[in-house]
Amino acid sequence: MEVSHQQIREIAPDEKSMVAANKLLSSKLWSKSGLSEGAVWGICGGGRNYQVGVDFADMGFRCNCPSRKFPCKHVLALLLLLSSSPDIFSLESSPDWLDTWLEKRRLKREQKATRESEPAKPVDKEAQAKRIKSRENNVSDGIEQLIIWLDDLIRSGIAALETKPFSFWDTQARRLIDAQAKGLANRVRNLAEIPGSSQDWSQRMLEELGSLRLLVQAYQRQDTLSPNLQAEVRQLVGWTVSQTELELNGDSVTDDWFIWGQRIEDDERFRLQRSWAIGLKSEREALILQFAPGKQGFPEVILPGTLQQGAVNFYPGAVPQRAKFVNKENSENTASEIPVQASISEFLETYASRLALNPWLASCGCLIENVTLSIFQNQWWIRDKSGAALPCRLKHPFELLSITEGEHFQVHAEWNGRFLTPMSYLYQGQLNLC
Repeated sequence: MEVSHQQIREIAPDEKSMVAANKLLSSKLWSKSGLSEGAVWGICGGGRNYQVGVDFADMGFRCNCPSRKFPCKHVLALLLLLSSSPDIFSLESSPDWLDTWLEKRRLKREQKATRESEPAKPVDKEAQAKRIKSRENNVSDGIEQLIIWLDDLIRSGIAALETKPFSFWDTQARRLIDAQAKGLANRVRNLAEIPGSSQDWSQRMLEELGSLRLLVQAYQRQDTLSPNLQAEVRQLVGWTVSQTELELNGDSVTDDWFIWGQRIEDDERFRLQRSWAIGLKSEREALILQFAPGKQGFPEVILPGTLQQGAVNFYPGAVPQRAKFVNKENSENTASEIPVQASISEFLETYASRLALNPWLASCGCLIENVTLSIFQNQWWIRDKSGAALPCRLKHPFELLSITEGEHFQVHAEWNGRFLTPMSYLYQGQLNLC
């Protein structure tokens, strides 16, 4: 399996790990290395010998070093060597320690598949109903307090919010956490970032406050909503969908899923990985979320720029978008053709139709062909052939501009209603990660 430098950078826990991995690329530090069917391995020296292996079946990795970062620098270095110098890896039978590890992984996958196929244990419905009723009451009480807080905030005006400390928002958020409405708590905490953030911050604040007020009103009247919108509202408030519920109510789609983008959000305590995929046959858009504490690795490795065959379950909602892989088969490093929109106008029409179904839609994928990158009034824009443009934010805009040389390319980005965040682009048949 081919793995690019950009893909390796995406799975690294931080930039320091990549720097450390690059220092291990000397062949003198690797006493043994090899390839077998479905795996690559090596023995890395430098004080101690560490056994490093990567399972291509699901990009699982192992290393017996004491590092608390996953993947560690040795795994990253092994993949970097495979990417830059594949000729040094000889095709030979794998060592015993690797075979043992691969066999354990195979057995775990089989046991997991067996568990998932077994009928679920009977649930104590009476106890479950009591727990749900108790939480419903807690959430309702928390929402009543939130409505009073929102009304007071609007009544006193938002001009003074620039002077409010973080504790002003955090106190209300903690009340919502106590009321078991974590989704609402996160929305309140996000409000703290708006005052003074831009010239139009007051308009954005009013929009977010209105959206929050609409959400709590929808929750109070959820019995009048369609089943899909009701499921969406409950998840936004903080109710989770269990694995059993996902299997029963989720929409399962088997396809060839192209992972066109990935972004990691880090708040020092937890990391959130957002992986965007599109089905080449169904043209369904999927957002796979993974969570990990600290610098620990995510439950499964999802490489951007790869084509993953298998099935995903979509969480119930008015606009089914969030999904979870339930079955992975073969993966490849290329996709022959990616479903895209022809213009920005076509994309915005699709986005508007989704907002009509779910007014709290946080983001969606934006895949448009024949665009260029330009700058106007210190703002970068993605512009199509018709002249329509959307503002974008890029880590390295001049790198993209120098590679494309002002010519048209295909962009794959995340749109949050205000600006695009390009994650990859296709130029002259070559996929590049942003």
